[in-house]
Order: sequence, then C-alpha cells, then structure tokens
Amino acid sequence: MKRILPAGLLLLAVAPLSNAQAANLAVIATPPALFNLLVLVGAVACTTFSFKVWTLIRGGRLSKAWQWFMGGFACLALAEIILLFRLFELVTLPEFIAPLLLLAMAGLFLYGLLETKRTLS
Repeated sequence: MKRILPAGLLLLAVAPLSNAQAANLAVIATPPALFNLLVLVGAVACTTFSFKVWTLIRGGRLSKAWQWFMGGFACLALAEIILLFRLFELVTLPEFIAPLLLLAMAGLFLYGLLETKRTLS
C-alpha cells in the first residue's frame, strides 16, 4: 500500500488530460521516426554499457562520473521514448517534457565530464 499510493499520485500527475486516439503506425517509415528509433537504441545500449562500467569500477574514483554519464544516457533514452510516443500519437504529453529531459541530459554529461576532469587532475 505504501508503494501504490505514491505511484498512483505520480501517474495522475503525468497523465494527460485529453484522450489519445489510435496509434499512427504509418509514421514509423518516416526518416525522423527512424532516426529517433536509432537514437533510442543507441541510448539504451550506452546506458547498459555505462552501467556495466560503473559496476566494474564501483567504489573507485571514477565511479561517481560514470553515475552521471549513466543518468545522462537514461535521460536521453526517456526523452526519445517520449518523442516516439508523441510521434506515434500513443499519448498526449506537453511539448516541453522532451526538451527538458534533453537539457537534463546535457547537464548530467557536463557534470560527469567536470567530475572526470577533477578526478584525473
């Protein structure tokens, strides 16, 4: 019960107020959709790779930087999922969510680079 209530509140907070119609699957053949799908696959692969590197160097000096990189790739993957859901018309979300996640990704990458520079110098 303690987990269901916060999850339900989170779902209500991000749930769209308008109804989504049937999915537009013909959009998948367009070049922007294929590029977004390719970026999503790359982001998921980079997230899993950075997780494996982080587990190998856990407790090391660079582990904090790899946590930031892993968070950046996760933000990129989530932003691409949201963009594809909007493109396929599966859900109706506000337009500012995906650029906000991309901004968070850039910030996490920058902080990871600064952390790496600080650790190695």
